[in-house]
Amino acid sequence: MALKFRLKGLAETFIDHIQCPGCGKCDSDDTSFSTEYTRVTFEGIIVVVQCQVCAEIFVPDRQRCGIIDSKELRKAVEKDAQENEEPLLSGLEAVLLSAERMNAMRKGELH
Repeated sequence: MALKFRLKGLAETFIDHIQCPGCGKCDSDDTSFSTEYTRVTFEGIIVVVQCQVCAEIFVPDRQRCGIIDSKELRKAVEKDAQENEEPLLSGLEAVLLSAERMNAMRKGELH
């Protein structure tokens, strides 16, 4: 069963399969993974998961992202970043770097 992430009228993302790059755990739903780090960007919803087995944080491969209303999505992303005083993540590359940084902090490897 595919995982579905939706912001009504703005964007949606589907993932058919998740495999942890840390321990190799595979699943087609979120029973072995947490999705609390998922981010909404100008490119759509970028799903970020944390493995419940080894705690690795990563962006699953082969996400199918769709944008329904790009202007309203952009406004929502900018407003959310401002209201939550969080950095604005413009797209996939920024989210990948954020996940890499979270793993480094978790492992005590951040310099």
